[in-house]
Amino acid sequence: MAFHFIASTGRTATTYIAAALNALPGVVACHEGYAGSDKDAEPLLPLINLENARAYQLPSSAEATVAEKRSPEIIADALAQSGAETLIDIAYYNPMFASAMLAAHPQAKMIGIIRDCESFVRSSTTLDGEDPMPVGWADPAKPLTRREEFIALGRIKPRRKTDDKAAWDGWSAIQRNIWLWRETNLRLIEAQSTFPERVLILPFERLKQDPQHFWDAIASHLDLPEISEKAHHGKGKFTNTKAFGYQIEAAAAWSADERQLLHESVEQVEEKLAHVS
Repeated sequence: MAFHFIASTGRTATTYIAAALNALPGVVACHEGYAGSDKDAEPLLPLINLENARAYQLPSSAEATVAEKRSPEIIADALAQSGAETLIDIAYYNPMFASAMLAAHPQAKMIGIIRDCESFVRSSTTLDGEDPMPVGWADPAKPLTRREEFIALGRIKPRRKTDDKAAWDGWSAIQRNIWLWRETNLRLIEAQSTFPERVLILPFERLKQDPQHFWDAIASHLDLPEISEKAHHGKGKFTNTKAFGYQIEAAAAWSADERQLLHESVEQVEEKLAHVS
């Protein structure tokens, strides 16, 4: 029996990846707690969406959540229910629990998927209308639906008494989502630094540019059988496009402050990544 997990900012084809991995023999892959991303069924794993924000604020909270909802006993029970030999948990909130889960499960391995910051921000920023997949912070002036408000309860934001917290109220949605990208990916890199043999960082763009290499890397790191072309397209062809399109322009059209934060954040993540790779 084995347990592994995949972590990212979201907007990195995690639903598609979960469906593809769930098609492998002997594997059950959950997307945000639901086997094969089937939200019509009962979740296989306890949901921890709302614990995400507190885990960022307080690392000891992450450890408590893992002990309660991702313990070896919980994982063993989920494997028994599914009848699978390997359980893979895939979620945008896993970065905040990554180090705690690796510590609690000494045999577990993790894959972190990092997407280009500009494309993540464009994909996750909503200026108007309801966002069916509200991964990022919407425009501060946009009225939120009840669902968007609920999901926002678990989204990370700056800690109290920090420079980022002082600037937060004056930031645009673009700046807030640059910050979200930076802080989430720094947690992935932190996990890799702490558990270098057990964490693999994959560029999201490789899924489009060299999909076979992307899948081979996942299979090799997680000790899975070869992932076939059929599994690549377990739920249809990969697209990762937003249903109603991007609502913000490319970075060249952003304000000077937004571009500056983009530059600084990308530089910080790339520097940390280079240090541990």
